Amino acid sequence: MSEGKKKAFLDDVSKGDTNLKSVTPKVSDNLTRTKVLGNIKKGAELNKVTKPSEELTRAQKYQFRKERAEAKGESFVEKLDEEGLKFFNEIASAPFSEQAVAFLNAYWGEVGAQAEFIYSVAWDKFKYADMHARGINYVHKYKEGNMLEFDIGLYFYEQLCKFLEDEKNSDWKDEKFAPSQPKLVTAIVRKKELRDKVDVNFDGHVSMLEYLLYQYRSVANPADFVTRSMNHDEHPEIRKARLALEEVNKRIQEYEAEKQRLTNDSKKSGVKGLRAKNMLAQLNAGPLWEKLQAALITAEAAVRIATKKYGGKSYKKSSGGGGRAMGSSEGSIWWLNRDLREKKEKYGKTKK
Repeated sequence: MSEGKKKAFLDDVSKGDTNLKSVTPKVSDNLTRTKVLGNIKKGAELNKVTKPSEELTRAQKYQFRKERAEAKGESFVEKLDEEGLKFFNEIASAPFSEQAVAFLNAYWGEVGAQAEFIYSVAWDKFKYADMHARGINYVHKYKEGNMLEFDIGLYFYEQLCKFLEDEKNSDWKDEKFAPSQPKLVTAIVRKKELRDKVDVNFDGHVSMLEYLLYQYRSVANPADFVTRSMNHDEHPEIRKARLALEEVNKRIQEYEAEKQRLTNDSKKSGVKGLRAKNMLAQLNAGPLWEKLQAALITAEAAVRIATKKYGGKSYKKSSGGGGRAMGSSEGSIWWLNRDLREKKEKYGKTKK
């Protein structure tokens, strides 16, 4: 605007000329928008927003938020509500194996083909990392944990990647286990990933459940896991089989502890060393071995009954009932049979 036109415009305004065009201000950036909103007078009437119906189920709310996020082109990572977070923390505080079973129960249709990798590789490395952190060298002295600190989480990933890079473990690099392969990144990137993405409940630790949800994030996420798993419980027969296998674990620990003691004593000289060698030779005919065999027989029967009656089914707990929630039983049944098979191979009657 030239100086002459500007002066004429100001003169018209000063004379009270109201024949001016009405314009609508355009908000071009967030800062301007903030300034405009900040100037809204107190008491001004604003448009009301209808609150979503409280009658929606958890699954419906989950689906609504997912579709809304996808419509906005956002990646969907939903925060857990108070009830969901409480349930998630309950599962994440269970032993590693029970967390893995809960995950497999929820996502058996999507990741059932990865169950062997989860059992034989991921679970094994999780336990190894936990033993390393606690300074435990013997399996029979180890009580299964439920979470790893971030630094030990980094160690877990390091050991997992080393295991998979070893040529003798090439079978685990097969294409069928592609969804289970960890992404190779630097330690700095991995630690940031653990803190910002894997640690769902922000407790500064990594649980087996959090690792699994992140590893298989193409089909799983925390909110969906809670939706699938909540309000379901293990069937009593499945729980009975699980507890029977826990009893086998106790008998194994007793047997291995005595075996280790006798092995150490057998290396000593004199009468004590000779006596230990003799007792070691007879260990598999002693009471500890017989108790272990009895526990295995009981566990095998319990697993067989659970598999026959409830394999592939889900069990919804009654209202007001206590107990830990789970989804379908496919993962539970598979894990029970896999665990039993391994124990029988190591400690069954054919062992010499």
